[in-house]
Amino acid sequence: MEKKIVQAHIECNSTGFYTIYCEEDFPFGFFGEGYTAEEAKKDFLNVFKRMRDRHFKQTGEFVDAEFTFVYDASAFLQHYKGILTLSGMSRMTGINKAQLSQYVCGKRHPSARTQEKIRRSVKNFAEELSHAM
Repeated sequence: MEKKIVQAHIECNSTGFYTIYCEEDFPFGFFGEGYTAEEAKKDFLNVFKRMRDRHFKQTGEFVDAEFTFVYDASAFLQHYKGILTLSGMSRMTGINKAQLSQYVCGKRHPSARTQEKIRRSVKNFAEELSHAM
């Protein structure tokens, strides 16, 4: 199997614990978890390597992949809460601050439409910043 690029989805629960998984079909299961997004990414990659090596020893088939990490809205807001304030995110996205707070805490989950609105707003902000200096 040749190396492929795979999206790994980062989620965050109501206690602030991160989980990472991918929907891509692999001949073995794996996921990562941690108290921070970085800790979960490290765990995810380590588990993948261990499972890949075990699979190779058992079958002789080497599976390789490169992962791009994609945050769901709750995980994104939780991960960047020390950098982006809820008031600022509210102004940027047009989403009520209280509603954003519920996403951060995991009390509510944004709809696909709201997630896209957040993603688009953050992307536009990042593009604006990249041209500001």
